[in-house]
Amino acid sequence: MRFHRAVLSLFLVAIAVFLVSCSNPTPVAKGPVYTTEQLEQIQHLAADVEELRDRLLELPQLIQAQEWTDVKTFIHGPLGELRIRMSRLARNLEPRVQTDAQTAAKNVFGHLNLIDEAADARDPQKAFLNYNEALKDFDSFLRFLPADIG
Repeated sequence: MRFHRAVLSLFLVAIAVFLVSCSNPTPVAKGPVYTTEQLEQIQHLAADVEELRDRLLELPQLIQAQEWTDVKTFIHGPLGELRIRMSRLARNLEPRVQTDAQTAAKNVFGHLNLIDEAADARDPQKAFLNYNEALKDFDSFLRFLPADIG
């Protein structure tokens, strides 16, 4: 009789372990990723970066007109702050997306440098190609911003 009780107890323990292992885990409530102050800071930095994104749209006219001196001046002048502002914004993002945002920002800078080289070579095809790639990378960077800063 003891043997049957021991086997029955072991059987019930096995069923309990199986049922517990098959159940869904208890969801853990996650707090907000950013504090209110962080969101305000990101919103301020994002506004500056988006303003420069809008200024970037002036570049194709200069390339089309082959105003190479103006292209170089524009990249080093009004867009000269872009690297600093994008880097600062990327550092304020949550750690999970910081690296990807910094990579996207570096890609934008790389394309701007290639546009600068194209201006030196007076190569509109290379300039337009890198302009389009810079826009893609810029938009990719902006996707890393929190959705609730609008």
